[in-house]
Amino acid sequence: MEARIVIFLAFVSVTVVTNTILIWFAYKAFAGFTWKVTETVSQFETSSETREWLARLQSASEQAMTLTESAKLKMADVEPMLAGVHQQYRRTLAKVDSELESVAEEITTNAQKMRDVVAKPAFSVLAFVASLSRVLETMETEE
Repeated sequence: MEARIVIFLAFVSVTVVTNTILIWFAYKAFAGFTWKVTETVSQFETSSETREWLARLQSASEQAMTLTESAKLKMADVEPMLAGVHQQYRRTLAKVDSELESVAEEITTNAQKMRDVVAKPAFSVLAFVASLSRVLETMETEE
């Protein structure tokens, strides 16, 4: 039984030492990271170039905000005019559509008339030829 306790205590001590070493490495890594971040921020605060750069970025963002607001207001002014143009365009398209529809109907009507003008004599000629051929056939069979 004592051997089991000794083995158990050995495993526990190995686990405690391993966890301690891992925690120490994590501490060192975070300490180094924190030191680098602190150093970078302090350089950022003390650098006049960075301050100028930040001031220019702020100025650029304010100008962009002003331009955006101006464009928004101009678009709000133009929107009623665009709506009117859109309505006029819709009316014009509807008018053109109705005119094209009436033209298409006229073309269809005229095409039917033309077909009738051409087809009626053709049917008459075919009917005449058919009856003539029947007459000729009956004459041949009688002879």
